[in-house]
Amino acid sequence: MKAKETSKEYKIDYELYTVDELVKIIKFFQLIEKTKTKRVAKDELINGYNEYRNILKNKALEKEYDRMLFEKSHVSIYDVMKNVL
Repeated sequence: MKAKETSKEYKIDYELYTVDELVKIIKFFQLIEKTKTKRVAKDELINGYNEYRNILKNKALEKEYDRMLFEKSHVSIYDVMKNVL
């Protein structure tokens, strides 16, 4: 019997982004969440973060999404990246 993968719903302003951008944002969130349980390469985190910031281009949204991710997964983008950069 296979374990069921739980899907997470992220509170993102979907109408602000293209499908490609949404995929990149969600992959970045998943990468940050992965740091809770596994070691993630520093360059992978930096590349994902830079791509994420280039898509958002909005400090207020970055903070909002960081809070949302922390409430959901108990991991902060800011804290993870502070230790990497």
